Amino acid sequence: MIVGSILTCSLCACETKAEPNDEIIVVESADADDQPIDTTLNPPAPSSGLSGSFIEVFAQIKEQDPIRRAGMRANLLRQIQMIVPVVVVVSDAPSYLAAISKWEGMVRFPILWDDGTSQAHEDIARFVRSFDPEHVVMYSGAGESSWVGSREQKEAIFESVLAKAMNDSAVDWHDAISALDVQGIVSPGIVVTDVLDRAWPAALALSAGRMQPIGFVNKPSAKPYQTVTTTDADSLERAIERVASRTGKTWNTIGDDIDAITLVMNTGTMIKTGNGSRDRLALSDRIGRRESNGAGAQWAWCGQIIGTESRAVYQAMCALFLTIDQAFIFDGYSDQPPWSSFDGTQAGEALRSVGFEVELHDQPKNRITDWKSRMVRPIGDADRSPGSAGLFLMNSKGTSDQFDLPGTTDGNAKPGHMPILNVPMAMHIVHSFSLQRPFARNTVGGRLIERGVFVYAGSVDEPFLHAFVPTPTIARRLGGSLAFAAAVHYDKKAVWKIAVLGDPLVTVGPSGRRIDAEFVVPGSIDLDDRSKQRLKAGDYLGAIEDLSFLGRDDAIARIALALMKDRPEEFNSKVALASLPSLFRSGEYDKLLDAYERLDAVGQVDHLMQDLLWLSSPYLLARASGETSERARIEAILRANIRSGQSVQDAEVLAMYMRKRSIDQAVGVLEALRPTLKPYLLKQLDRAIARVRK
Repeated sequence: MIVGSILTCSLCACETKAEPNDEIIVVESADADDQPIDTTLNPPAPSSGLSGSFIEVFAQIKEQDPIRRAGMRANLLRQIQMIVPVVVVVSDAPSYLAAISKWEGMVRFPILWDDGTSQAHEDIARFVRSFDPEHVVMYSGAGESSWVGSREQKEAIFESVLAKAMNDSAVDWHDAISALDVQGIVSPGIVVTDVLDRAWPAALALSAGRMQPIGFVNKPSAKPYQTVTTTDADSLERAIERVASRTGKTWNTIGDDIDAITLVMNTGTMIKTGNGSRDRLALSDRIGRRESNGAGAQWAWCGQIIGTESRAVYQAMCALFLTIDQAFIFDGYSDQPPWSSFDGTQAGEALRSVGFEVELHDQPKNRITDWKSRMVRPIGDADRSPGSAGLFLMNSKGTSDQFDLPGTTDGNAKPGHMPILNVPMAMHIVHSFSLQRPFARNTVGGRLIERGVFVYAGSVDEPFLHAFVPTPTIARRLGGSLAFAAAVHYDKKAVWKIAVLGDPLVTVGPSGRRIDAEFVVPGSIDLDDRSKQRLKAGDYLGAIEDLSFLGRDDAIARIALALMKDRPEEFNSKVALASLPSLFRSGEYDKLLDAYERLDAVGQVDHLMQDLLWLSSPYLLARASGETSERARIEAILRANIRSGQSVQDAEVLAMYMRKRSIDQAVGVLEALRPTLKPYLLKQLDRAIARVRK
């Protein structure tokens, strides 16, 4: 609730005013009465040529190229939201519903879901690091809302909360959207979900945050790791078309009212269309196309959100509240046709021209050795500006579980070599099969999603090079206000194999205006205050966990270093586990090794901990080259923590280092794997041994 002034939202004609029993209190600064919603906007892209009031600019979009309209409308609706600079962390459905019901029209704050996993903690920390809030609070809304009952009961709860989030005075969310319609303001998409699916919270956020109609459907029977049948895909498409028709808006061609579908459900991301090994299509590319098998005209671009409640909410909040204004580009292609069409340098120039900060890796420094040396450090600048997120553009070759860059031998670039992200990133990768199994972490796409990519364009199968929009074109399209799903697909092409996982309406425009406000939630916990109390009380694990939610890697590293030096008995396995990601991000690689040795047996096989160890290994091995005891220590730790899914590759890296002293010991590292390997990997092992002996 906003206290101290009354703000009238020019979009839905709702008022936000003080109520005595409100549990969230937002106090505006003293001059808030002189700060109405700013509806005079800068042009949404340098080349758009649009200006004027919000409604005037919205009307001018109708004259733009049809493929640009969805992105421009989504961009404008984001620009006028008023953002309370506070992150609210919840841990269950009632609390999430209670928190999001406190959104008031265009006045919003991000909400993240902690399910207790290390993945959720990393996602929350990454978002907070980027968003840079004034406060992070833990909120429990138990007793305010419920999420129980039948499908129909949950749909009713969903719609009731959606109405409150869109307009505090509305009983029905349709009324809030109708208030926009009469002004000629139409959100460019619809959201479709199944309330019995774990990803439903993202649907609620994206429907409210983008003022999009919601539609409920029963998801296909295919599990997330299974392919969807053509029959089920056709049925899903027809159900979505019925949702679009019920909105009363125009929808059956690109450029009309509805041009985007956010499909929020954990079902297969790939359609099996025949008996051949290559008879596969991307579900998200088929949805939004008329007729059987998507053979008809395309009427909308689709993006699919999958994952747990925590992961789905992370994707939604990144899409709504972060501004993509920095890029990491790694071009593993040559400068000869046809590869030169995907030139990363040209893409970087296009992004710099619209204000991006760009880190570029192209010829001649685009080899696998350059990649591995760079991945010792996280990518993304967390200090650029509040809300800054990244765009990750990559060109490589390979399969679902390996990527090839110049100098790569025998598939020795694996998912575990993917970078740690400092900030959330949107991803476009020119690479076959990267999204063939997005739920599997030992795939290229699966590991990138785990690392924090919140919207991803990649292939579910072998699409061939010509199926990918060239990387420089992607950069120019995104810089020209195209929605992400539109930017990564060719216009008027048949359904194919490029999938979009995430919000299809992600754009690179500003995310809104921050309010100079105080945010109070009675009964909630301010994590900054609690971290200080815990630290003072000697609860180092609790303090580090709170500081992790605050994105305070520097503070965590200082505590860890102090404990290891002065109170080693306090630096136990749990404290070490909580500290390791921050030690990596802070560049404390030597101390990371010390912390790794403190982990118990469970901690040492934690997937993220092993990745951090191996990503640090180029530095650790180089530093220890002249110290016999330290070298033996590092070699022993690495050998004991060779990763599943890339054991031959990890062992070869270590063996290549060890062979300078003893070929037999080096080969022994590889030979020790032989009894554990499946038959198809034995030839790869023999080739690795031959390279070590060479």
